[in-house]
Amino acid sequence: MNLRKYVSLVLLLFVVHTVYSNSYNYIPKVTSYDKNDYQAGRQNWDIKVDKNNVIYFANNSGLLRNIYGHWILNQLPSQKPLKAICLYQDKIWCGGNEIGYFESDKDGELHYHHLADINGNVWSIEALDNHIYFQSNNTITIYNTQTKSILNYTFNRSVSVLTKWRGKIWTINTEKGLGSVNSDGFSLVAPFPLAKDKEVRVIFEHQQKLYIVTLEGEIFTYDQKVFQKLALPQMIDCFSAISLDNKHIYLGSILEGVVPVVEQNNHLKIQRKIQQQDGLLDNTVLAMAIDQNGNLWAGLDYGIAKIDHGSLLKTIINKGATYDILIHKDATYIATNKGLFTNTQSNNFKPINNTEGQVWALKNTSSGIYACHNKGLMKIHGDKSELIYDEAGIMDLEQLGNTPHYILSAYTGTLWVEKRGDKFHFRQNLGLWGNPKLDYDSINHCIWIHDGSSDKQVYRVEINNNECKVIKTPMRSVFPTQRGILFYDGKSLFEYHQSSFIPTDKRIIKNITGSNITTIASSPNNDIAVYVQNRELKMVEELADGSTVVHDKLLSEVNNDILTQFECLKIDHNKLFIATQRGVKIFPLDQKNRHQLIKNPVIAKIEIDHTDSKKNRAYYYPYTNKTLQLNSGSFRNITLTFSSSKDHHVEYRFRLLPYTKKWSEWSTTQKHVAYGNLKPNNYNFELQCRYNGTIEKETTLPIVIDGFDFYYIRIVMILVLLIFITLISLQYIKHKRLTRQHQEYKKRTTEAQVVTQKEQLLEFTEVIKNKNTFMVDLRNALIKMKNSSATQWANKIDTEINREKKEFAFHKIFADGHHDFIQRISSEFTNLTPYDIRLILFIRINANTNEIAQFLNISPNSVDTARYRLRKKLNLEHAQNLYKFIREY
Repeated sequence: MNLRKYVSLVLLLFVVHTVYSNSYNYIPKVTSYDKNDYQAGRQNWDIKVDKNNVIYFANNSGLLRNIYGHWILNQLPSQKPLKAICLYQDKIWCGGNEIGYFESDKDGELHYHHLADINGNVWSIEALDNHIYFQSNNTITIYNTQTKSILNYTFNRSVSVLTKWRGKIWTINTEKGLGSVNSDGFSLVAPFPLAKDKEVRVIFEHQQKLYIVTLEGEIFTYDQKVFQKLALPQMIDCFSAISLDNKHIYLGSILEGVVPVVEQNNHLKIQRKIQQQDGLLDNTVLAMAIDQNGNLWAGLDYGIAKIDHGSLLKTIINKGATYDILIHKDATYIATNKGLFTNTQSNNFKPINNTEGQVWALKNTSSGIYACHNKGLMKIHGDKSELIYDEAGIMDLEQLGNTPHYILSAYTGTLWVEKRGDKFHFRQNLGLWGNPKLDYDSINHCIWIHDGSSDKQVYRVEINNNECKVIKTPMRSVFPTQRGILFYDGKSLFEYHQSSFIPTDKRIIKNITGSNITTIASSPNNDIAVYVQNRELKMVEELADGSTVVHDKLLSEVNNDILTQFECLKIDHNKLFIATQRGVKIFPLDQKNRHQLIKNPVIAKIEIDHTDSKKNRAYYYPYTNKTLQLNSGSFRNITLTFSSSKDHHVEYRFRLLPYTKKWSEWSTTQKHVAYGNLKPNNYNFELQCRYNGTIEKETTLPIVIDGFDFYYIRIVMILVLLIFITLISLQYIKHKRLTRQHQEYKKRTTEAQVVTQKEQLLEFTEVIKNKNTFMVDLRNALIKMKNSSATQWANKIDTEINREKKEFAFHKIFADGHHDFIQRISSEFTNLTPYDIRLILFIRINANTNEIAQFLNISPNSVDTARYRLRKKLNLEHAQNLYKFIREY
């Protein structure tokens, strides 16, 4: 492992940005953003990149930033557009109809400071030695950052944009020529008469020279001695330009998109233009800049484009689904579902006439190059085609060595044909269907038939003595490589020697095992093998010490673009060619470690979800404070978002110490994590990324949650509150228990009192009954005397008997504590008579009908009648119980 890292490090130190072979014009990967993506104005007039790889745009709506995939807009208080920006002394200097600057506060928020209004528009800004230079139409405004003073230099005629070169600020005055600017004014260096008739659009440094680009697309250089015009084969109206590297410059045209130009011997050669057909939203390029990863950003008249130069995977053609690739001498042939393409006449791929349709396979035989077409078999002569067999559509072809015998995989079956002159003559249908693939084995002098859709077996075909013999084998697939043919049984790889299949002894190939392998390509010296397994493109490499390393993620970005059942990989001149659903991509195998130049992972955004939602905050990289410090209890969640790039070979994992010591799983898709309810403590958020599963890099963010005192005070308060609630609950339970006990005691006392009252009434009633019996006997004796005096005394005795029973019962009950009850029920039911009250009181003490009749000296029927009348006076429903109502009243 240590040697592997050492080798990778050596490769890393020697890898530089190189230009691919001139045999191809590469189609760039373009990512476009319209105004709805970044939520700002459509026009982007200037672009700058800082040391942290944050991209700044002078946008119609203000200052626009792209922070690792996150778009942030900061508008000017005046809501005016920006036309130019400059990064200097940790400030973003801005120009439009006014000049000013943005500055970050301690929390990383940008705040705008207005300096002055400008007559016209500021089109460029440069900074040098504590001075900021703002260029407008015919004025250069200079701001001194130390004295806070402003100087204006106005010219009779216009001045061009500014640029920094050889320690000075340069511009071109249309009246005088090329010169430098400082706080003392303009100093003429060299007359430039062309400026009087030409609009100079851009001045920039390239190859230590000053390059001057006019609106009409003329390009001049200046080396401090003379001006020299560079010949451009095509006049292109230009609005912007930039130096890419020592050989290349990019022109931002008005109507033709981004124009790459390479300089050779004072001549300029235009390479493949990047236009709307390649993904640009607009062909008018207002500004350009190169980011820290070598990618080109273009500000357009409508939108923004990112042109990927950082990826090693390059597209050479995107004309359609690609089935096969053939590299022959200086030409490359591409078989697609839209025809056959080649670059024989230029660096750009062009279609070969009369090949429109499905070109399934390409074969280079001893008799020439053949294209297998849905129309039949075509012979290819450079950039021309000839249909030589049209009896059926052909999927594949293979010649048996230098013999005239051929096997055709045709729509009508697998055919044995013989070539006589320029014609193919049918010999036999071998009866193998499903359009299988064909490969010639020069060592064993046979043709292998495999991967038919109707039969997954491998067949060996021999032609001897004018007889074709087909032999079925136990293998499932065949993979031709530059070092021989490999055979696959669904688990392992084999070679065929002396009529037997034996496990391969090739060290690099032995590392490729398992199911669902669909194609393999290996380098000529067998130190690199590339294969597709489970629809994933992988690479295995043998290092100098004999150990091997598997690159699982290096090529993963094309996994979804590989054409299933037509997987095609070719290795030629240290380049890997990959057939995709859209065309062909190539990968330089000698630069496979260049991705290690990518820097440490970036935490692009920190979101704080505060307890007060109005205080929610988002902090963006780079942070003013390198430590995230928060007060306990003031927030609910912290969300950390990583770089939002879509590099499939970059994996992330993370952990928060000491919250969790376990790392998360490596992932290419998870780009954020949230933490909630963090207690006061000192934390470290550790984020790791790895490239191709081997090279790991790490970033650490300290997070300090203050408030131990507050935390424990809060805990104590919670405990006190819990104790208080517990005491209240216990007191409440005690009160309820006492109340219940009191009610039960009162109930028992009342019941006992009622029983006592009834017993006392019965005793008194018995006494009165005995007395009344004597009085009745006395009355009867008086009645028998039959005189008026005796009758008078008999009547008095009857009256006394009745009055005594009623008065005794009523006063006895009344005297025993029913005063409140009688008062309440009498006040609610005002129509109750004293007789009704007496009846109610007897009912209240649970006296039955006979007892009431005895107490009141009436019959039981009279008691029933009295109860009926009482129900009506109390307004009771039929279902209501009179006794229950009176007892519960």
